[in-house]
Amino acid sequence: MHPPKLFLGGVGIAGLIALAGCGSSPTQSQAPAAGETTVGESVPHRYTDAKYHYLIDAPGLMTANADGTATYIGPSERMEIAIVTGSGAADPSALAGQDAKSLSASLSGFRQLSSQSTASLNGRSVTRFSFTWNAGTSAVTGKAVELTSVRYYVPKDSTTLAVITYGIVSNQFDPQGADDLASTFRWQ
Repeated sequence: MHPPKLFLGGVGIAGLIALAGCGSSPTQSQAPAAGETTVGESVPHRYTDAKYHYLIDAPGLMTANADGTATYIGPSERMEIAIVTGSGAADPSALAGQDAKSLSASLSGFRQLSSQSTASLNGRSVTRFSFTWNAGTSAVTGKAVELTSVRYYVPKDSTTLAVITYGIVSNQFDPQGADDLASTFRWQ
């Protein structure tokens, strides 16, 4: 048995705060194809990852990082996509449980809002759970920034899994909006 090639947890979320580096050659555009889901009221940004062969409509321009993740950090929203390969991808539920424990120990103000559950997004069974956490202090207001996040585990096969973490300031969080955004993810 090989351990997952990517460690997920507080380190991954903390990486959302301090972006650096570049990675695969992604492409981005500002609008989805006709008839496809859009992200809330903002103009979605189509992100295509050439290394791991997926696409998603993100709330802003994603950055491919050297560690294989792709991230977006905006003034009120954040998104990270990490790919897990190897035997750790075979059990999304177990991975979600490990991540919840790791996040509770590493994120300031972590509070799990929902237990992991299974949902269907675009006909694909995904595991997900939601939580709140303190993402630091606003440079504008000087107040703590509390985000509500949902983490989705989207399998490609038994050895490849995408972990999508979407967060938005808690007073703007809409569970259906988060699911709508995650439902734009496609393996290619």
